[in-house]
Amino acid sequence: MGALKRYFPIPYLILASVAIGHIITHLVRAPEAGLAWVGALVAVAPLAVFMSSLVLFQRARTSRNQYPLLALALVGTVVSFVGFESPASWYALFLGLIGTFAYVFWYSILDRPVQSVLSVGAMMPELELFDDEGNPVTATAGKHGLYMFIRGNWCPLCMAQVKEIAAQYRELEARGVEVFLISRQPAANTRALAKRFDAPIRFCVDEDGRLARQLGIEHLGGLPFLMEPLGYDADSVLPTVLITDPSRRIIFADLTDIYRVRPELSAFLAALDAQG
Repeated sequence: MGALKRYFPIPYLILASVAIGHIITHLVRAPEAGLAWVGALVAVAPLAVFMSSLVLFQRARTSRNQYPLLALALVGTVVSFVGFESPASWYALFLGLIGTFAYVFWYSILDRPVQSVLSVGAMMPELELFDDEGNPVTATAGKHGLYMFIRGNWCPLCMAQVKEIAAQYRELEARGVEVFLISRQPAANTRALAKRFDAPIRFCVDEDGRLARQLGIEHLGGLPFLMEPLGYDADSVLPTVLITDPSRRIIFADLTDIYRVRPELSAFLAALDAQG
């Protein structure tokens, strides 16, 4: 079932946009339209707007269960079926209610395998890191390491996380932290990402997914359908953040199981401060 998820977001947004356009056109042309059309708009529009806002505003995280979206989808569908009219009520049911529940409780869930290698207290496996030019990247002795695995430039939540790290890098630097940003995307994309942020972050490339497989965080079919023409591979990486002490012992591990839920920078700082 996990492989089917890549076919959800973009096709859903296309269908929802067409339905919303139809609903609004109908309401404008027929102001006396019944509750079915109003309910359909209430059921369908919130999720489409929410998903679009993630891209437009690049938010780093959202709430886990998205109860407001679920409530609007439910209420809108009930209202639409009270004044049943086709196709408005079917829009509400399939694109509103079922679509929203599928997004929150199915698509958003990452099929992450049980992980023991990357648990707090374990030793970080030795990683062969390379920059966008293919040059080896080595960690500086005596420093903490923050390893952030991102899905790629196409992921707005990942980009928002990188922006947070770059904007507050001095907080990490003051604690003796070296940041490694690792992505399974073409080197050219990583090179473009590095130019966007003026911070001493070590931008690394894992284009063949070797590191992701080594750590058990490879996400097969993780790229949304229809994005391959932008130059990305269909496979990606599960968003992961690890912090190690100078001995390479893991002191913080965020292995989120929902792609919309990412750790706050304050959690990184707290883990580091706890080490003294």
